[in-house]
Amino acid sequence: MPQDKRLIGKTFDQQFELVGDSVVSQDISPNRRIPAEIVFEPMGTGVRVTARDAEHALLWGYIGSEGALKHIHCLVAVYDRLQELLAEELRKRGVMKSDAGEAVSSSVDAIDELQATVDWLKEGLQVKKISDATLERARTIARIVSDANRQILLEAATLKGMKPKPGLVT
Repeated sequence: MPQDKRLIGKTFDQQFELVGDSVVSQDISPNRRIPAEIVFEPMGTGVRVTARDAEHALLWGYIGSEGALKHIHCLVAVYDRLQELLAEELRKRGVMKSDAGEAVSSSVDAIDELQATVDWLKEGLQVKKISDATLERARTIARIVSDANRQILLEAATLKGMKPKPGLVT
């Protein structure tokens, strides 16, 4: 299908105004669309809303609550997969240059940052007296860390050249 020149350089909303639903099936260079799903997960008094790509990797997410319904803006976590896609788009346009040696050092930096976060979480549980606040903090940390560890193990188990972690059932 030839490109519709009226659509090039316009935002998605502007393109939609011009052609309606058919804009989704059109390949309008330089725009790129990826299939994604929005997932709503119950969490305490709120709902975690995440966007995931076709392989279910996290793109972005936030915690929605009753108070969030009254605001347009909120804090959104942007995950690595979305950052990778964005970096790819920036490199395509020559806005960002890639460094081949950067991958290993970035990985080591990310692991160091993760270790620092784990150490910080452990410190938050080292108290002289266990209070109700400590118990609540411990429950929340256990949930967060279990989810993160499960995600890391699932993704790392698919890496080429990685030996399986002992005791990990895949």
